[in-house]
Amino acid sequence: MHRAYHAGDFADRWAAFWAAPDPARLGTLSHPGIVLHWPGRPEPIVGLDQWTAQVAGTLQRFPDLRLAVLAHALNEDVAFIGWRATATVDGTAVAWEGADRMRLVDGLVRESTVVFDTAGLRGRSA
Repeated sequence: MHRAYHAGDFADRWAAFWAAPDPARLGTLSHPGIVLHWPGRPEPIVGLDQWTAQVAGTLQRFPDLRLAVLAHALNEDVAFIGWRATATVDGTAVAWEGADRMRLVDGLVRESTVVFDTAGLRGRSA
């Protein structure tokens, strides 16, 4: 049985996580069996352990990464969050926008598709 959630409830939890991301806290948002489709990866990220490793690796490369919610909506068990990210890439502050479409089960992300342009994160060519 699915519990009813308000769009703001989930968006607030998501925003709080990404304002101070900590891979050890991903279980507060993510279902243990999460399947996540990530830009540039040929295969989905499957399971909380893989997702935790992905976030840890991303934060190792971009320790000051932060995401802020620009807009959000909830349609039954599917949440949509438009966001703006900031980080330092090769010594330069960058910002980019993206969106997540997430299917929730008991308030946790069970499946997610993340969309953003990765070009600004690839670093500069020598």
